Amino acid sequence: MVRQASMDHYLEGIRLFNAGEYWHAHEQWEICWLASAQSEAMFYKGIIQAAAALEKWKRGQPRGMRLNYVKSRPKLAAFSPWMRGLHVAALITAMDQFVLNGGPPAPVPRITLDPPTAAALAAHIRSLEAASRHV
Repeated sequence: MVRQASMDHYLEGIRLFNAGEYWHAHEQWEICWLASAQSEAMFYKGIIQAAAALEKWKRGQPRGMRLNYVKSRPKLAAFSPWMRGLHVAALITAMDQFVLNGGPPAPVPRITLDPPTAAALAAHIRSLEAASRHV
């Protein structure tokens, strides 16, 4: 069973990734990776390296993007098509296209989720918004 703290970090990483905040997504997922069982560690490493690849692209480092994605792809593929509600196969397809093109005009990859995980992410975002109103 996933501990709630790990789930919160996982969901926050997804939110940040889809917002283009790849470095911060990486930081959230690193917490999950360090707390994960060995059977899930490679999944977290795969999404961390995908985020690192896109961070390199943001910084204008296409070679770094390719090198990070070369490390990420086999880890992600081992968990395709789905893992923890994340559509891994769709992420691989989007990343393949983006990295092959060296960035745009290919769409920037986004994480897609199954309905229960998408609902959990929406609840997570609502809780962040509520907390920010009380600060």
